[in-house]
Amino acid sequence: MRGRKEKERILKGPTEWRKQKQLKKLRIVMTAVGLMLLFSVAAGAFLAWYQIQSALDQNRQQAAQPPASSFSTEEETDDVSVNLVLAGPGRPLPAGYRVQAETYQGVSVDRRILPALKKMMEDAAAAGCPLTLAEGYVDAERQDALFQAEVKRLLKTQKLSQVVAENRAQSTVGRGGQTDAQTGLSVAFAAADKNFGATPQYRWLTRNSVDYGFVQRYPAEKSAKTGMEGNAARFRYVGAENAVQMRELSMCLEEYVSYLGKRDG
Repeated sequence: MRGRKEKERILKGPTEWRKQKQLKKLRIVMTAVGLMLLFSVAAGAFLAWYQIQSALDQNRQQAAQPPASSFSTEEETDDVSVNLVLAGPGRPLPAGYRVQAETYQGVSVDRRILPALKKMMEDAAAAGCPLTLAEGYVDAERQDALFQAEVKRLLKTQKLSQVVAENRAQSTVGRGGQTDAQTGLSVAFAAADKNFGATPQYRWLTRNSVDYGFVQRYPAEKSAKTGMEGNAARFRYVGAENAVQMRELSMCLEEYVSYLGKRDG
């Protein structure tokens, strides 16, 4: 009896060993397959994460760029060299500055401000405050003629000295090349009663002009900075970002350009 059991154990031993070996191999194979699947899933997840991050980075870069505006003047030039160009008493236009003149509603302006100007005037009209252009770009020769005419008028009507008459004319009319009218970037609006500052159009502009990149060029309270008497009718294009900052800082163009120069040093 014992011999028979011994024999059965001997016969079953190799069979069980083979089964165990096969199970061991199967476990190894399954483990390897599991690891490969895990690796594949991890690789797929990493690839998906990388693609998502790349897309987000691209979106962030696009968002950081200035939005394309239908009335940006930054064609073939940069913001500082054109949008913030200065001309005033004792500060002639930079040498080589050129106006890209185009006529709109009977006045000449730099074509780079036309999209913004048109949009602003269309929206003002839609709001019940139609704007009428009275003046735009004036070349230096014509400006000098206006200046001399004003000097003669002051000499004749107010009996001023030549020096005093010229100084006063400089602050109201301006010499050729030393007024904003020579930039082509500003316009003056007309009013039926000649007092534009008392019109609904002026009030609309003070609220909304910065959204189109325009600011009042000669605020009365900034005469000491601009060198010109206050003029409610003349508005100057500086670009929407600059216009908003100028309003927030309560600065005229001269102050703002000086501020940027010190800030960017």
